[in-house]
Amino acid sequence: MDCSLNIEQVEFLSYTNNNVQQKFRGRIAIEQAIALFVYQKNSPAQTLLRTLKYKGIEKIGEYAAHSILPKLANSSFFYGIDAVVPIPLHPKKEQKRGYNQIALFGTTLANYFKVDFIKDGLIKIDNNKSQTTNTKDERFYNVQNAYKINPKYTFDHQHIVLVDDVITTGATLTACCQVLKKAFNVKISVITIACVP
Repeated sequence: MDCSLNIEQVEFLSYTNNNVQQKFRGRIAIEQAIALFVYQKNSPAQTLLRTLKYKGIEKIGEYAAHSILPKLANSSFFYGIDAVVPIPLHPKKEQKRGYNQIALFGTTLANYFKVDFIKDGLIKIDNNKSQTTNTKDERFYNVQNAYKINPKYTFDHQHIVLVDDVITTGATLTACCQVLKKAFNVKISVITIACVP
């Protein structure tokens, strides 16, 4: 409770062209993009996400989803959703960690939208290192050709919500959006737990 009271929440549902949407401007067309928390170094949000990512406390994802749901309920931003798809981990990384940190967040949102959570809708084919120390340009370069659509699925004529834990430069999410855009007449929205301002 202490931690949650000190986390700065993002009021991005109240207007369009918000800071999260601006991460995609000039790179890829998306429908909507929002985040719940502001992510800064040495902030409670950073502690929360590190705990989610590295300490195995997946319930934090569910907590974050339940925190954002009241905002979604009061917004017309997200209508006509067909599926929720997480940013995938490389299979080796997921096996080592034991879980995808964003899965419970995405599952909870999918239940709210009453749609499928397609855990393996995207596949990470390049096991690149963590992006945390890379420059903005390096981040965009490193994720080129790192993802593909799982051939088991077709996303033609669908509105997909991509979910991730944090958006910094938008490189990873942009790369995944570019892959999904290969589907015919697909629409993409983005929901993340946190966003770097």
